[in-house]
Amino acid sequence: MIIPEYLDGYEPPFLRSPLVDGSDMMSHALFWPAFLSTVGGSASAPDAFDVDPADLEQILDTFLDPRNWPVFSLPLAGRGRLHVIMRNFEDDGGVDYVLDPGTGDASIPLATMEGCYRGPAFAWPEVVAAAHQSDQDHTPAARLLLLVPACADSNRPRKAVDMVAEAMTTLGARSGVRQVSEELLNSRRYWTPCRWATIDDVLVGLGSHAYRRHGGELSPEQLRLIAHTLQPSGNAGHR
Repeated sequence: MIIPEYLDGYEPPFLRSPLVDGSDMMSHALFWPAFLSTVGGSASAPDAFDVDPADLEQILDTFLDPRNWPVFSLPLAGRGRLHVIMRNFEDDGGVDYVLDPGTGDASIPLATMEGCYRGPAFAWPEVVAAAHQSDQDHTPAARLLLLVPACADSNRPRKAVDMVAEAMTTLGARSGVRQVSEELLNSRRYWTPCRWATIDDVLVGLGSHAYRRHGGELSPEQLRLIAHTLQPSGNAGHR
């Protein structure tokens, strides 16, 4: 699997791409408790899906395989694709959210979830809008839960907890869904709730660690592309 320029700059350079399509894993019965506990940081996720944490060991080994890095991808507006990458360096792992514009140009970093974190990637309205974009392979519930771990929004509505809980129920959770939803939305592993604002007609994060901040390393064109790819209606502003 190739994501334009994602692996560039690593030393020594890779002899082959370690990126592998993880889409088949998403239909596995243990995928969501594994994903929401590892990427989302929810300790209660296995219980919500009535799973013994010990039963997750095999799928977690696949999640964290240093030779093959699973990539979970969602189509977005136009030719864009959102990739969630399990970056499995043996001693320096993390999770990256990146946007492939689908134009042949370099992928755009949205969030890096590790010790030296960057993000968040999304405001809450973007998560909702992106979750409901057309997708033949993933339901809105699956899309929502894939995006939520990289969202932080200080102006998030109260109903967000109910929406995440409902998505988990749709995907097989049996109990404790509100607790898991609270853990996902209020996680402090990487960032505190971020304020978002429209500056120069594009939605940007106001946190100092955000890739998507005004005056940061992303160009105004990249910031605009991200916002409009996530909310293709053109209403990329915040409330």
